Amino acid sequence: MRKLIIALGIVALAALPSFARTVTLTLPDGSSWSYDLPDDVANIVDQHKSEIEEKLKENNVTSTQLDNAATEVKKAYDDYVVSSLGTDHPYTVAKNGLNDFADVIRGSLPDAQVQQNVWANSWIGYLVQVGGEKFRPAFGLGLNVGAAKLDMAPLKKTCDAFKISMGGLPTTLGMPTVTVDARLGGVKVNDFELPFDVGFTISTFDSSRISKLKSAIKPVSFDFFAIGFDVRYCVWKIEKFDTRLSVGAGYYYTKGAVNVAADEANAGLEFKSHNFNLNAQISTKLAFFRPFVGARFMFTNTSVDWYAKDINWKNILSDNNENIDKAISYGLLPSKFNGGVSGFKFYPVVQGGFCFDLAVIDLTFSASYDFVSKNYGGAFSLRFSL
Repeated sequence: MRKLIIALGIVALAALPSFARTVTLTLPDGSSWSYDLPDDVANIVDQHKSEIEEKLKENNVTSTQLDNAATEVKKAYDDYVVSSLGTDHPYTVAKNGLNDFADVIRGSLPDAQVQQNVWANSWIGYLVQVGGEKFRPAFGLGLNVGAAKLDMAPLKKTCDAFKISMGGLPTTLGMPTVTVDARLGGVKVNDFELPFDVGFTISTFDSSRISKLKSAIKPVSFDFFAIGFDVRYCVWKIEKFDTRLSVGAGYYYTKGAVNVAADEANAGLEFKSHNFNLNAQISTKLAFFRPFVGARFMFTNTSVDWYAKDINWKNILSDNNENIDKAISYGLLPSKFNGGVSGFKFYPVVQGGFCFDLAVIDLTFSASYDFVSKNYGGAFSLRFSL
């Protein structure tokens, strides 16, 4: 019985009108206008006050006109809460959701980048060799497919606040990487040797171009472009089990976007990331099986800009009164808003896996874990290599 009373109390509280707060605006005639608005709308006024007052001036709005618009907004908010039993702060929840999702992207993006250009062999050998020994030039190229954990829950909160259905889209996805990569070996001239190798990777992906994926994740879409390289130097090698230890450094640049398009609103974010990393890796070989383990220390500068636009408040609040149109034109219910996050961060990552080395074909499976963002990821590569 006690649990039932508590549950009924929660439902009753959700059905109550949203808390109101007094806001003050300056009208075109210079007079002051005050009104008790729902807390969510009061947040809008506080954060967009100068824009709203500019729109009031453009429309030469009187106190009575603004009273009528504010009254309709208050009524629409009260009806919205009663009908949906959901949040009474659609603007605030949507904005916080986009801010939180920007932080998720900022954390997941480096973990997606670390899936690129993963080679099981810690050093592939010499591309150029001058001397008495027979050799084959060491190089490889192929396709790498990977993903890192991406938490969609914050974006789902934004969609819920705007009454946008995300269908069967799960709350956890993988931020994908589909890259073409290549690696070239080092140089040896008689007794002089430089046991290094250089790797290159490039990728472009757009979910809207893949019809099955587009329909599966609708109304969400994403696209990205990535390019990068790394240099590794073999500091220790022994013939037994072809054991090799290398250290190196690399740089990766990624840009892209995640978008949600619906009748109620369009929302999304755009991101750019510069990732500098230091790495160490050891590998060995047993017949055609090559296991490896390593670590990467990533120094990442990422910026994420998010937006919400074309917001259809009439649909969201289920209100077609003309005074809602006035409230929108006055800026009490903004049709767009935006924000973003940016900054530098350090990510230590452990990585490992194995490769089936089948003559000139390599099949590589790898996994990683990021100790800062607590994200995991994985990749698979199919390559031709000598």
